[in-house]
Amino acid sequence: MTELLLIRHGLPLAGVFDPGLSPEGTTQAERLAAWLAHEDLDALYVSPYRRARETAAPLERLTGMTATVVDDLREWDTDVSQPYTPPEQIGADDPRAAALAEGRFEDFVPDLDRDAFRARAVRAMDTLLDAHPGGRIAAVCHGGITNTYLATVLGLPTLFWFHPDYTSVSRVRRMPGGRIVPHSVNETAHLLAGRAADAAAVA
Repeated sequence: MTELLLIRHGLPLAGVFDPGLSPEGTTQAERLAAWLAHEDLDALYVSPYRRARETAAPLERLTGMTATVVDDLREWDTDVSQPYTPPEQIGADDPRAAALAEGRFEDFVPDLDRDAFRARAVRAMDTLLDAHPGGRIAAVCHGGITNTYLATVLGLPTLFWFHPDYTSVSRVRRMPGGRIVPHSVNETAHLLAGRAADAAAVA
């Protein structure tokens, strides 16, 4: 069995091109790293976008691993002609804000080439899974990529069906026969708590 962790980046800054993390996003990334440092990861991958790379950085420091940048893990917002605004901070008069608030996630990106985006998401995850049979790997990426890949695994007709939290972890497992099954969606325990100390360490 191979396990793949899909991790959304932390909260980014607004109003800049290819933003890094906000102070809150940096805290989220640190908490994520402390949590996942116990997971015995075999490999770490990351989107080329700065908000993803900065989210992966604390995990790199704690594990001694170096994340491999995979271009196919990038989000759908490849047009950098506009400064980035986190979805939650889009103005109330923007139709995208209404779509998000009402759970109409497909309407948030109406002009997206959905077939191409789905194919890219699947290609990215297949590449990672193929490279680490029997391992546990993490991919720090984006909400859209996570949505689309999980929708494909679940056989959903829509690409965007939930709103992942910042630094949330969703897991899929490739079974020995090749079937990919979902294991969890939108884990956020690390934002609220720390792992219990190992019993042997405190005995």
